[in-house]
Amino acid sequence: MDLRQIRYFMTVSEELNITRAAERLHLSQPPLSRALMELEEELGCVLFVRGKRHLTLTAEGLALKRRGEQLLTLVDMTKTEISEMQHGISGTIYIGHVDSNGPTLVAGWIESFRKLYPNVTYNLWCGNVDDLTDRLKAGLIDLAVTMTPASSDLLESFRVFSENWVAIIPSDHHLATSPAPAVTLQELAENDLIISSRRSREEEIRSWFREVKKEPRFVIKSAHSSNAAKLVSRDLGIAIFPASVAKNISSDARVVIKQIAPAKNVDYLLSWDNERHPNALAAKFIGHVKELTSAEGVKRS
Repeated sequence: MDLRQIRYFMTVSEELNITRAAERLHLSQPPLSRALMELEEELGCVLFVRGKRHLTLTAEGLALKRRGEQLLTLVDMTKTEISEMQHGISGTIYIGHVDSNGPTLVAGWIESFRKLYPNVTYNLWCGNVDDLTDRLKAGLIDLAVTMTPASSDLLESFRVFSENWVAIIPSDHHLATSPAPAVTLQELAENDLIISSRRSREEEIRSWFREVKKEPRFVIKSAHSSNAAKLVSRDLGIAIFPASVAKNISSDARVVIKQIAPAKNVDYLLSWDNERHPNALAAKFIGHVKELTSAEGVKRS
C-alpha cells in the first residue's frame, strides 16, 4: 500500500463515483479501477459496494478512510517540517482549539505572528479537550488551546488566559428575573443543568456541588459550548459554561447570563505533545505566544 493508492482511494471515497474521481485525478477510469482492485487484494477485503450509479463504503472502507485522512495529514506536516529546515520560517502550523474562547485567542496570535512571518499558513481544527489531546498524541496537530483540568501526564502546557464560569439561564426563569447579580450553587442544584460532555469537566463541576453538599442534575452534556444558548432558550435547563460563551450568544436568544457564587474560574492553556519535540515552526509560534503572555500578563475576562 503506497501513498498513490491512498490518494486514489480517498478521492473515490469522497466522490463515490469512479468517473468523477478519475476526472479529479486526471486519470482514465481503467487505471483507477485497477489501483482500487489491487488495494482491495492487498488488504484482503472489499472497500466499496459497487452500485449502478454510485459506490458505497463498506465498514472496512470507512475505517481506511479515517486512517487515510490521518496518513495524508501526517505526510503534509512532514513536508512542511522538511521545507522549514531548508527554507526558514514558512510552511503550515496545525493548531487545534476548544470553541469557547479558543478561536479569539488563536486569531489574536495569528494576527501578530503573520506580521513577523507572512509566509506561514495555518490549518485550524476545533474540538473538545479530549479530541484535541488525541490529535496531539497522534501527531495530527502541532499545538492546541486546551482548558483545565490539564492532562499533565500527556501534554506540555502553559497558561494563556483565565475566565470565570457563568450560568446561562432561560430569560423567564425566576433566577433570571431576580435582581441578584449572581446565582449560588445551592440555587443551581435545584434545576436541570447543561454542561460540557468532557468527563473530567463533569467531575470538576460535580465537586463544586459537593462543597455545598448538593447533588446536581446533569440532564444534557454537550461537546460544544455553542449549543448551550440554543438548549437554554428552549427551557431545557440552565447551562454552566465559561464566560466567553456569552460573547457568541445573540441578543434575541432569550437567555440571561449570571455569575456563579462562589466564583469558579477556568484556565486556557497552549499545549503540545510532551513526548514529541515541536518542529521549528511550532516552536517559534510557542515562543511568540510566551512573549505575548509575558508582556501582557495572563488575561482574565
